[in-house]
Amino acid sequence: MQSSVNFSPAADFYDQTRGGEARGRRIAPAISRRTAKDELLLDAGTGTGVVALALTELGHTVMGIDLSHSMLTKAVGRVGQVVAAASLTALPFAPATFSQVYSVWVTHVVGDLRRGLAEVHRVLEPGGRYVVIPGMILFDDHPVSRIMEEIQSRTAEADDRAEHVVPLAESVGFKAVEVGELEAATHEHSPEQIASGLEQRMLYHLWAVDDAVFDEKVAPLVRELRALPDPAAPVVRRTRRQILVLEKQA
Repeated sequence: MQSSVNFSPAADFYDQTRGGEARGRRIAPAISRRTAKDELLLDAGTGTGVVALALTELGHTVMGIDLSHSMLTKAVGRVGQVVAAASLTALPFAPATFSQVYSVWVTHVVGDLRRGLAEVHRVLEPGGRYVVIPGMILFDDHPVSRIMEEIQSRTAEADDRAEHVVPLAESVGFKAVEVGELEAATHEHSPEQIASGLEQRMLYHLWAVDDAVFDEKVAPLVRELRALPDPAAPVVRRTRRQILVLEKQA
């Protein structure tokens, strides 16, 4: 069984490449609308704390856990001593501790997702909610996006889109009460910038890819990016993320 991905290697550049606090403030309202402000909210996979910070600014009380000590160091600088080192697959809490939990861009890097879902189910009260924003991206039909989608399909360790997560969640006692999409995000990068980032292994699912696999699966697509017309010119693309609300059955 594969291990969960530890993001410590990315701690120093994660926010610069993933949107930082602006991303947290863009995502947080969708979670806030689906959770209560008068009850403690667990951020399962808090990373550098950008979403937790934004939810705190919206009036929520948040605590977070993460596998990476390096990422947690960044989170402490944002939200204070309300975070702890722990894995989603072994949550250090008693049964029925929380009424609400959320994870943003986490479920695709959990080594045993069914076990992780079972752990969240265990620490939730009956009727409690788990709000999930999957990590897998839904792409538009721009030529650059089609190449990025192919890279994702070739190298991502797990597919956490709703059609994969919901059956697992139901198998441990959840009911999916909502499967929707967030507002699309706009990106503006040149094909050359993206190609260079891929070569620097900026995507988490390229960290463990050895050179032979990279040369076979990714390098041809990098060459496709550079072969597009005017590869130094920025292009505007739109990507989407799903949002799932899972409820623990009483």
